[in-house]
Amino acid sequence: MRDLFLGRAPVDLDMVVVGDGPAFARRLGRALSVPVRVHERFGTATLRIPGVGPLDVARSRRETYAGPGALPRVEPAPVAEDLGRRDFTINAMALELAPGRRLLDPFGGRADLARRVVRMLHSQSAIDDPTRAFRAVRYANRLGFRVDSQTRRAIARASGSGAFDAVSGDRLRRELRLLFAEEDRAGAVALLRALGLDRMIDPALPREASVLPRMRRAEAIAARHPGQTSWLLYLLVWTSGLDDSARERLSRRLSLTGDEALGLRTWPAVFEALRAGGPAQSPSTILAHESSVDVLAAAAATVGGVLGRRLETALGARQTRLTIGGKDLLAAGLPAGREIGEALEATLSARRNGKISPRQELAFALTTARGGAS
Repeated sequence: MRDLFLGRAPVDLDMVVVGDGPAFARRLGRALSVPVRVHERFGTATLRIPGVGPLDVARSRRETYAGPGALPRVEPAPVAEDLGRRDFTINAMALELAPGRRLLDPFGGRADLARRVVRMLHSQSAIDDPTRAFRAVRYANRLGFRVDSQTRRAIARASGSGAFDAVSGDRLRRELRLLFAEEDRAGAVALLRALGLDRMIDPALPREASVLPRMRRAEAIAARHPGQTSWLLYLLVWTSGLDDSARERLSRRLSLTGDEALGLRTWPAVFEALRAGGPAQSPSTILAHESSVDVLAAAAATVGGVLGRRLETALGARQTRLTIGGKDLLAAGLPAGREIGEALEATLSARRNGKISPRQELAFALTTARGGAS
């Protein structure tokens, strides 16, 4: 309903069923010949409908919390009570499909849309589920709304109560990923700071004025290289300047694993190595550091200037692929051996550095393999 009133294309669709939501979802899935994923514990299900997107079906329910930050216990309840468990007034509206077609808006969500405010339904909301505070930032930043004073006070009380300490790293990481998946990451960080939520992530997160311009540069770089970067880019840019102990603490707080944990932990050393090379280093030299796309983009955004542009050039060159392979060199008469691999590697460096075009690859590789290229 929120997006309908705002004239925005909905990201997803939610349906509330008075009764057995998963059973209804299964029947609907069979009728539409689409798969259904059921979450029995919460009485919910998700259908992915081609041309429409995800449809979340849930039984009308109430939620109770064993403690701050805990996952809810759910049980059936009337629709009015179901709307009352939502996070914000602008999300607590529904259009009745049967028996009538009337708007259900018991908390003034439509009025808050007109006022352009994000308002929690009740003062305990942020303590019941502290991740709602991060969602408030996400909605306000996405829609260009403000977080109303009542909600700001509720977030402050939750912060002071220690409720955020009970939020798992997985849930906190998920909220940050969602926040950094949307536009205007600098605006999101600014609002996190204004609400004190950056301190709920880690008290050492930098608040220098230079952070926000770096975030904007990172966003511009990501836009010029679509589909290559991830949310980690913005986390790296945000955490520039953190010492090793704070970085390790943040990694544990967000339950980072694998490449994400490695990227955060090694980011300062890689950044210093890239910066030390200066703006004269070639793209192939930069890429020899074997940095991930996120790390390279973060370095470009953080350092800025001529070197930043050079690092971004290397980021684009990272996608370069040869049009030839070993079989082409064998077909041209070269004997099998390590010279072929070395020639291909040298040819890739030449392509990345802009020294040759794709049409020149074979000649360059052959000359290199025969010892004739410098």
